[in-house]
This record gives sequence, C-alpha cells and structure tokens, in this order.
Amino acid sequence: MMPYNLLLLPVIVGYFILIYSHYFKYNTQRLTQNRILFESVSVALLIIVFGFLLRTVVELIFPELTAFLVKQLEFVPIKKVDYFWTIFFSCTIALIAVYVTNIYLLWRFKEFQLIGWAVDKNGDELEKLFKRSVVEASFIQVTLKNDKVYIGYSEIIPIPQKTNYLILTPILSGYRDDRKQLHITTDYFKVVEEFLEKLDSDEKSVTLNTDIIIKQDEILTACIYEQEIFNKFNQH
Repeated sequence: MMPYNLLLLPVIVGYFILIYSHYFKYNTQRLTQNRILFESVSVALLIIVFGFLLRTVVELIFPELTAFLVKQLEFVPIKKVDYFWTIFFSCTIALIAVYVTNIYLLWRFKEFQLIGWAVDKNGDELEKLFKRSVVEASFIQVTLKNDKVYIGYSEIIPIPQKTNYLILTPILSGYRDDRKQLHITTDYFKVVEEFLEKLDSDEKSVTLNTDIIIKQDEILTACIYEQEIFNKFNQH
C-alpha cells in the first residue's frame, strides 16, 4: 500500500512545474497561494496517473523489466516503500519534460509572446491595452488622477499581476484643465532633438531614456491614442 507522505514528492514537483515552466509561470503569478496549492495538487495527480499508466504499459510489453529494475536498485539506501520508484521516475520524467519544453518554447517563440498569452488569458483591461501597444505599435493616452496626461507607447508587455507599475515611453505630455480639456505642454521628440544637437560629435552614441514608470492605481483613464481622431475633436 502506498503511504500518503509519498504524495509530497509529486506535489513539490507540481509546484516547480507551475513556477518554472514558461508555459505556466506567467499565469501562475497572479494566483493566490491557496489556488497555487490546489493547482500543484492537480498537477501532482496527473504525474501519479501518468506514472502508473507508464508502469502498466511497460509491464504489459516487458513483463520482467519492472522486477529487473527494482532488483538493480536494491543498492540504494532507501527504505523500501511501495511504489516509491514509480513515483520517483514519473516525477523525474515530468521535470525533464519541463526542461525540454522550456528550451523549445524559447526557441520557437519570443518571451513577450509567452507573456502575451498570459495577458490574453488572465490580464486585466489595462494590461491588455499595454500589450496591444507593444504588438500593434499603437500609441496610448494615459490620464492620471492628478490630471497629468501622457501619450506614448509601451515596449514591454506587463506580466499579469507581477507588479503594480507599468512602463510608458512618452512622445507627448500635458494636463487637463478644470473643464477636462487636454493641453499638450511637452513634445518629447523636440526635446530629444534639442538634446542631441547640443552633444559633441563624439557623444552621438549617448542613449537618452525618457521612459516613465506609472503606478496602476494612479491611472484614471487609458485608451488608444489616434492623432486623426484627436484632431477632429480638437479642430480649434
């Protein structure tokens, strides 16, 4: 009979899979501790079922192989526990599968694509908006609670619920007055151009970083910014 403490091994492996697998970890990061524990147990059950199915198939095809392997492993100084090696090998195969799939995913896809899948599945509206800016190279208009307005684009897809901050590269900024009309006060293209003009010829390789970090709680509204639509609503 299999002791219940033997189930701790596949649960630990299940947690490892959820945290380190590139396919699961971006979704796992937004789950609560209780939900992660539940998911780890679910993965552990799948590992156990896979191990016993594999053992059954091996015993049907090679009837004497299981007894031979157990005899060869007698030198290992471990207390003989029923089905220990079945669980151990199924967990080992699961860990190898995670390592192989991680290599394949990073070879087949870019990391931002993997994060994008997680955003599509579990991201909130703001995270999906920033993901759209990255994928479609579209501009975003963000209005903060202090009436400060930034118009720009994002180069990084935010990992769902990993942090409460978002990174925006502004091209324009301004503020909203008491009537909530937008006033543009800073053109970052002109600022960058003036900065580069003041540099010496030997300093042309200097990188000017204008990225701003915005706390999500401070964002009042956010939307895709279209210059043509903005002009129609602000013809004056």
